[in-house]
Parts: sequence; structure tokens; C-alpha cells
Amino acid sequence: MRSDESGFTLVELLVAMMVISAVLFSLMAVQTSALVTNAQTRQRTQGTAVANEVMEQIRALPWASLSKGMHSAFASAAGGDPNVTGTQLRPPADASIDEPLVISTDQTTDRAPLSGAGGSNKTVEPDPSIPSVTYTSRVYVTRSAQTAANVLTLTVITSWRANQSATPKHVILRSQAFAPTGGCGDSSNQPYLGACQALLSGDAGATGPTVTVTAAGAGPSGPATTPTTPLIPGTDATVATLSLGNAGVGVTSQQATAVEATAVHGGAQSITADADVEAIATGGGRLTNAASNDFGSAGAAPANPPDVTGVGSATPLDLAGTSTSLRLAPASSTASLKATTTVSCASGIPAGQVCAGSDLTSSGAASVVLTAGGTPFTVANLAGGGSAKTIGARFTSAAGSTAVGCVTLSGPGCLATSVARTVGTTSVGSGSWTGAAAPSGLASVSSYTDATRVERGPSQKTTTAVTSRTGTVSYWNGSGYTSFTLDRLTSTTVVTPAVTATVGGVTVSATATVTVTPAMAIASNPDPVGCSAEGCSITSDTGSVTLTVTYVVTSGGVPSAVTAAASMGSGRASAGFKAAPNA
Repeated sequence: MRSDESGFTLVELLVAMMVISAVLFSLMAVQTSALVTNAQTRQRTQGTAVANEVMEQIRALPWASLSKGMHSAFASAAGGDPNVTGTQLRPPADASIDEPLVISTDQTTDRAPLSGAGGSNKTVEPDPSIPSVTYTSRVYVTRSAQTAANVLTLTVITSWRANQSATPKHVILRSQAFAPTGGCGDSSNQPYLGACQALLSGDAGATGPTVTVTAAGAGPSGPATTPTTPLIPGTDATVATLSLGNAGVGVTSQQATAVEATAVHGGAQSITADADVEAIATGGGRLTNAASNDFGSAGAAPANPPDVTGVGSATPLDLAGTSTSLRLAPASSTASLKATTTVSCASGIPAGQVCAGSDLTSSGAASVVLTAGGTPFTVANLAGGGSAKTIGARFTSAAGSTAVGCVTLSGPGCLATSVARTVGTTSVGSGSWTGAAAPSGLASVSSYTDATRVERGPSQKTTTAVTSRTGTVSYWNGSGYTSFTLDRLTSTTVVTPAVTATVGGVTVSATATVTVTPAMAIASNPDPVGCSAEGCSITSDTGSVTLTVTYVVTSGGVPSAVTAAASMGSGRASAGFKAAPNA
């Protein structure tokens, strides 16, 4: 007979469901445990980061503050301290720590996290991702029997409660601090001492002649101008610049001395009002040379690199408008850069004195020409032959000469920088003017030179700058030319009468302004006796000479105008000395 198996399938199903349920509950338990473990790990990581941050803040405190230790009211200010018994550090989280606290009644209350408001040593920081979790850090300064007498032990204990747990979690970080020795500085204001060398630094720069062209107002009948107005109708350029180049040197000296020489060749560029549109440029190549006696540092410049030389040339930059056009033609130039710690850079600098020199010579003429009615008008012409020479030197074992400075050495020595320039004859406002007016242009500068030198050191704390400027300025007075000579104190402004010309149905008029500012020097000597703290410094400038000419072009009854500011450039030099801090 066949046995009765009714209900067997249902039993199998129930057994299977029980097995599956047991497995699922086991997986849920594992998943929950993993989530809890991950949360606890993240909280411990965050707690460790908080403790590290607090430890770094302690280590950044000045030694004078750190050595005073805890404020005598630290426990009451923090609302009690579970890690302290009497005057001993005995944290429940680590029974092996049992050390006497360093406590002072004169500890200030502005040295958090060691001694904050009321002298509290406690800081509280919330968890950025779990607002209900906060990290409480307490700071302690102790002396351990296992360390030397002049060593302080720093302890940071950071605690938090995970998921409302009644038992707090802890992270304990410990470090040691030593009294700074063997250096210079003030332990009341810094955690460590610095180098015991004086700091000397300086630079010199020769900015060559430049011509900057912009749109200008054309009088009451002309259209208003804005920063977006094109230079000439039919173009999108708003500013055009012609430059004859720059030369410069820099010197920095403390434990080691580093020098750098730079030169930028002449060039031209135009820009638009749209900052996203790249400037159109020609020329402007840059050269550098550097030297250093920091022989132990990776990446330091070599002690005596070869001279760097280069020739720069640039093609003209043309801007073509609807009825007028503008051409900026840069000059070619030659540069020579020297930087060395072993040989001389220039006459008057003995070998072995770290120095740098940059020479830039213009070998051709540069010009800005406006063409209107088919006739060219020379807005500005800069003759070739100009030169710029900058020198910087750090004198330590041998003095310099009168020409380069630092003729007297004492203590750590002296630093001097200088610049000397010549500029070829520069004129503005040339054209075929009615009545043969202004045949040599509206204004010009000839035989121009300028120079300045500064120095600083223990024997040059308040030495004044040596500055000179010469040249002749000529300008159209309506019937002829008036001239005056330049010196370093010249300061004046002259406006010329207007001149006009009619060419090809276009009327062109022009007027010029001559502006001269004096040379100047600014010395900062808050402590002229010791040159400590901020040190003693000086900056000198040779002043400026600018010839500004405005051309108004009227075509078809509609006027437009451009202004060109031809600057003769300038020389600038600076030097600073800061005495070594007291040991």
C-alpha cells in the first residue's frame, strides 16, 4: 500500500523559510555590525585629526608661554577636569600616565588652547558630519621623570561619546618640547629661534621708454569715449603699447646669498576691452640669469653660471581702421646678463663678492605712426642708442668703489644696487602742419640720462640715495621752440599750442603736454641705531618725463581722437638691512 504523504510539501516550504530567515538575520547582524564599526572608525579618525590639530596649536605657542604650563585656574575655568587628581595628570583612559602638572599663576589667558578664556585648557569642536557628536580636547603640560629636566611633556586628550553611549571614547597624543637654544630671536614671540645672520636685500630696475596709445575725446562735437572705445574707428583694439624693454637685478642675503639678473626686449602689443580675447603682441622676449652660494640646497642656482646674452627684434604691429591706421614699430636690442659669486660683475666690484648685472642696449629707432588721409603723422619717434645698466652686489670681504657703493664695510658687510640709463632723442607730434608749424614736432627730449644708487649695511644705516638726471626738453610755443634743461629736482607741466593740417579731405590737429616729476627717495629707519625689527631700508626713483600728444582726425565731418603718452621711462633702486636678532 502507498503511504500517506499529504502535507509534506508544506513542511518542506516551512523548513526552507526558516533556513532563509536564519541566514537573512545573520546577514543583517553582520551588516549592522559593519555599519557600527565603520561609524566608530570614522569617529576615531576624526577624533585623531582634532587631537593632532590641537597639538600643532600648542607646539606653535612661544616657549615663554609654553614653559609656564597650565593656568592655576584651568580646572575651574573648564568646569572640572576628569583627567587630573590634585596637581597630577592621571587620565582614566591610560593608567600608566601619572605626572606632575606644570602650573603657573602668571600664565596669560590668551594662549588657547593651553590657556584660553579664564585659563581654560578645554576646547570643544563638533563633528562636521554628525552634529550630535562633539569632540572635547584638553591640553596638559607636565614634567616626566623619564625625560631631562629642561624637557616638557605635552599631552592632548580628546574624548567623545559615540551614538549617545555612556562610555566616552578617547584619543591621547603626547609630544615633547625643548627650550630653544643655539639661535637668535625672542622666545616670548616665537616657538623656535632663527638664524643669527643679518638680512640684506635689494633690487634695481630700469624701465625703458614706452608709448601708450588710447582713444581720446574729440571735443564737444565728437563722440564720448569710454574704456571700450576703439583706438581708431574700425578696430577693436582699445590700448596699444610700444616698449623699448626693461632691465633689472635682485639680491637676497641672509645665511646664503642669491642674485638674479633679468632683461625684457622691446616689443608692441594691443589689447581689447574683452578680457577673454588674447592680446596681439610682437617681441618682448625675456632673459634671466641667476647665481647663489647656497651650495647645500637642492635647486639652488649655480655659483658662477655663464653670461646670458641675446638679441631681440620684433616686427611692426599694424592696426587698420576704416579711414585711419596705426603702426607701432619696436626697436631691436641687445642684452647681456651676468650673475656670479666668484668674479666681478662690473668695475668697482671686487671678485668674490656676490653680484649681478643686466645691460640692455637699443640698436635701432622705434616709432608710432598714424596715417590719416593717406598721409603719415609720426606720433612718437624714439631714436636708437639708448642703454640701461642695473647692478646689485653683496659686499662681505672686500669693499666697493664710489661708483658702485659700499666703500666701507663693518660686521656683516653691505648691499648696494644701482641703475644708470641713457635714452635716445624722443619726439612727439610730427607732421606736415599748416604754415610749416612745429617742423621738429611739438615736443622732444634730447641728451637724456638718469641714474640712482642706494646702499644699506651696518655702516650705511641712513646713507642717502645718490641720484642724477640730465637732458634738454624743447617744445613748440606757436612761433618757435622753447627749451629748458632737466635735473633731478625739475618739476613742471607745459602745454603746446595746437597745430593743424588738411590732407586728402581729412583734417588733423594735434597738441602736446610735457610733464616732468622730480626724483625722490623714501627711507624707512624706525630704528636707525640698531636697524632691528623692521630694519632700515631705502627706495629711490629718478622721476619721470612724459610727452603726451593728442591727435584729432576729422573725416566726413566726424571727429575721432587718439592720445599717445611717450614716457622716457625711469630708474629705481632699493636696499634694506635688518640686523641679526640678539642671540
